[in-house]
Amino acid sequence: MSTPPRDAARRPVKKERAIASKSIAAIAVAVLLIAFGVANSGKVRVNWLVVHSNTSLILVIAVSALLGAILGGVATRRLPPRAGRGRR
Repeated sequence: MSTPPRDAARRPVKKERAIASKSIAAIAVAVLLIAFGVANSGKVRVNWLVVHSNTSLILVIAVSALLGAILGGVATRRLPPRAGRGRR
């Protein structure tokens, strides 16, 4: 019986570490958002282009974080390669 190469044995561990690191970072961001929300629970005036509204700051923080996560996900999404790219 032959033993598997060392690189093959390390790959799953490296992937697990990457997942754990991302999870820890996501939890840290969530804790910070909650802390900011609790500390800033007062009402604020939000000025739009034409109108304005009064809302709680925690809602503004949550919506901003959600929009940032969505836009960040869209911006970093990998597109599949298109057939014929670079051919003329």
